[in-house]
Amino acid sequence: MIELDPAALDATQQYKLLSASVVPRPIGLVTTLGPQGPNAAPFSFFNMVAVDPPMVMISCAPRAPGVEKDTIRNLGALPEFVVHIVDEPNKEKMNLCSGEWPYGVNELEKAGFSTAPSRRVRPPRIVDCPIQLECRVAHRLQLGRRPYNMVVGEVVTMHYRDSLIDRASLHIDVPALRAMGRLEGRDTYARLTDRFQMARPVAGTEQA
Repeated sequence: MIELDPAALDATQQYKLLSASVVPRPIGLVTTLGPQGPNAAPFSFFNMVAVDPPMVMISCAPRAPGVEKDTIRNLGALPEFVVHIVDEPNKEKMNLCSGEWPYGVNELEKAGFSTAPSRRVRPPRIVDCPIQLECRVAHRLQLGRRPYNMVVGEVVTMHYRDSLIDRASLHIDVPALRAMGRLEGRDTYARLTDRFQMARPVAGTEQA
């Protein structure tokens, strides 16, 4: 085994190692609304973190020292957002939203996404995406020396494409979702194309 001390590595080296270790990571395409209009940006530092109530998180570094990314700037003005699960047909549009566009550029228009008003929050939702989670900011934390901004949002409304969900059982057809994931570095992605099941062991039934 190779043993590494993170304290002896710079931020780029730490990111290189962690982004290739914690894989695959789901992609959350986040819309926010600020003084200069809507913004859309994908995050691979994204996941679910709680239920009752349901909560999700995103986390991002600043563009430069003291210069926050547009998503964080907008959340400072309006602490509401919509997280979208990105499917394979929308991967190119999602990628367009990842560019370092100047503040005020509407990535939704640039990517050609179709939007609709949200039900309980003010940022728009992207109707092209198969799952849309309307959120209100519940917690904000600054982590590390850069620092990273971690935002925890309470999910207040969920939208699902009709063909993906059984209304009676609330079962989601995950293979049909065709969700995208992130792998190592800045430009490597994964498709959800291989699945298997393993039953969880029942305590007390282990064989000697």
